[in-house]
Amino acid sequence: MIEDYRKACKRGRREVSDAVAHGRYPYLPALDDILGDSRGAGEIPVGVREIPMELVVGTKTRGRSNVFSSSFLPIADEDTEFATKWSRLYDAQTSEGIRDPVVVYEYLQRFYVQEGNKRVSVLRSLDAPTIMASITRIMPQPSDDLAIRCYYEFTRLYQVAPIYGLVFSEEGSCEKLASLLGQTLDEPWPEDKVRSLKATYHEFVKSYRARGGHMLNQTEADAFLLYVKAYATSGPLGVIPREMDRRVARLWGELVVAAQDDAIAYIENPSEQHGKVLPVMKGAARGLLRPKPLRVAFVYDRDPATSGWTALHERGRLDMQQRLGDTVQTTATFGCASDEAFDKAVAAALADSADVVVTASPRQMDQTRRVAVAHPEAIFINCALNQTSSAVRTFHARMYEVKFLMGALAAGMAANHRVGYLASSPIFGSVAEVNAFAIGASMVDPYCTVYLKWASAEGYDWRRELVEDDVRVLAGRDYPNPRDPDEPFGLTCLHSSGKKEHVATPVWDWSRYYELIVRSIQDDRWRREASEHRNRALNYWWGMNAGVVRLELGEGLAAGQRRMVQVVERAVLEGRLHPFEGMLVAQKGEVVRPDGSPRLTHEEIASMRWLNENVVGRLPKSWELSPQAASDVATSGVITAETDAAED
Repeated sequence: MIEDYRKACKRGRREVSDAVAHGRYPYLPALDDILGDSRGAGEIPVGVREIPMELVVGTKTRGRSNVFSSSFLPIADEDTEFATKWSRLYDAQTSEGIRDPVVVYEYLQRFYVQEGNKRVSVLRSLDAPTIMASITRIMPQPSDDLAIRCYYEFTRLYQVAPIYGLVFSEEGSCEKLASLLGQTLDEPWPEDKVRSLKATYHEFVKSYRARGGHMLNQTEADAFLLYVKAYATSGPLGVIPREMDRRVARLWGELVVAAQDDAIAYIENPSEQHGKVLPVMKGAARGLLRPKPLRVAFVYDRDPATSGWTALHERGRLDMQQRLGDTVQTTATFGCASDEAFDKAVAAALADSADVVVTASPRQMDQTRRVAVAHPEAIFINCALNQTSSAVRTFHARMYEVKFLMGALAAGMAANHRVGYLASSPIFGSVAEVNAFAIGASMVDPYCTVYLKWASAEGYDWRRELVEDDVRVLAGRDYPNPRDPDEPFGLTCLHSSGKKEHVATPVWDWSRYYELIVRSIQDDRWRREASEHRNRALNYWWGMNAGVVRLELGEGLAAGQRRMVQVVERAVLEGRLHPFEGMLVAQKGEVVRPDGSPRLTHEEIASMRWLNENVVGRLPKSWELSPQAASDVATSGVITAETDAAED
């Protein structure tokens, strides 16, 4: 009926007027104009599929685009042939449905209509959620552009789970989604798994938009990935709309924080109020009453007998407990790598009235976030860097400051201007430690070269390579490796006789760190910091001036070398010297920061993925890493699966 056309046309013209008033293009975009002279990297027939109407955004050619508003509503006069045909299609749709699929081209998950513009317009006026379409995909030219890389990853996901609309902004997200759902990007998913994912995503998006998610600075797929992380292992992912609304409401703080451009507030130094051990007690009896001890549960994914990192944290827990006495009570549970073991340990801790739950590995961040969202009554903290969460606060130490001192010391001891550096995994913060070491070395010896090796890379002998490189001074792991007691740690001189001389050790003083955190909770500073940094994730990234990291020098170190380290250390502590200020030059002479530039931000330091000009080596490829290192990188890595982080 022409009346139906008249109503749709009124909506369309209102939309055009509003677009013009706000300086936007009022009509449908044409794919040919978008592509210009480029024809992409080829066309791929996809077949007939049901596609979301909201992803149908334009026409293939400019020909008929100006008879539609930007959302495909009609705007031609009602006495035209176009209006008559549109009305007939409308009547056909409302009486028996339009069966013939439209013909579209897909480019970057958006659809442009070649045949069937009026059919799309009719269904849009009826607010139909989907339409059947015969699809031809135009592949974009391969590029380093992040959006293009993400799209190529999406095409791998589509091959195994044909779902449109999952537009991620970070590379590796499709891999993570598949892994969380117990699938891969290499084998087709079961049909019921695909249907369930599509339905769950649809329900999530409805709830997300209803709460104002469309106003957040993130894609709906990015937000959905957080939902999957939170609920994939805690029962059915798909739920009825009412329960989905409840879940999104509980997760809302996480979604808001993740959407912020400046999502993480790095707290550089402990508050002065951390000097108080106990909160001030009010009332006449405050001198007689003893406050309830803070109950802190440590949940480890590894065992200290086999993990040096876990052993460091466990020693810190025990020392902190001894320092603070009966003002704190702590427990520890080991070997909680699996979701089942982790959930069981946390449930037991909360049943035992734990006030705080500590997880010591970035591998545990997703698990910690999941239970923290479900238990807002407790405090959850995780030892990680550059992770966003409103429910979990993270902490780490600026070990790069210590590595800066180590690099200066190593260069002064290397007569042949060659030093080695054995790194662990390419996770957030680790590349900064490599570069700080290299910059410290070049400060003392401009001719010093740092030979970088990765302990977590499999299939090559780093010991043999160091011998071939004629390296005699090595910065090894930060702590002993329980699985290989003979592996060098700290700064070591390798003599031709085979003797190893231990020169210096970087120290992670987790007991000091945990003491400061416990005191901040007890004196209420912890709560006030949340108000000061509303809608941001809080990361406590403390350094040498907080006493949480330091460099211990060997007794046999020469007096001049000891004095040099002390002078550099004092300059760093007083803020007169910083490894990442002034001119910074990466490999192949690339200028990262020109001379006179301010120091890098915490974000730039934490997520660093370039290597200093005097480093020989590269970041490993994801497939070169051990399974444990690959797990670390999947959670908090500076490299991604499927791509090389640096050239050979």
